Amino acid sequence: MAPSPLTHPQDAEMPADVLHQLKQMIESDPAFAEALRHIDTTEQAAELIHQHGLEVSAEALWRHRGTLVEGGRPTWRG
Repeated sequence: MAPSPLTHPQDAEMPADVLHQLKQMIESDPAFAEALRHIDTTEQAAELIHQHGLEVSAEALWRHRGTLVEGGRPTWRG
């Protein structure tokens, strides 16, 4: 997915500590992980993650979509 002309290249970056915290949330909170699996877009996923206290852009989620959980899930539409 190419970055939107309205975003900055740094929006696609996810600091290692945020990625680690997000992975921990997915592993430790089954309800959160299940909700994330049923979301259709990275924008919706970013909003859900924001509601749980982490700031991450939709672009960064897209970039890391196959590394968040074992087996390459979740994968969202662009």
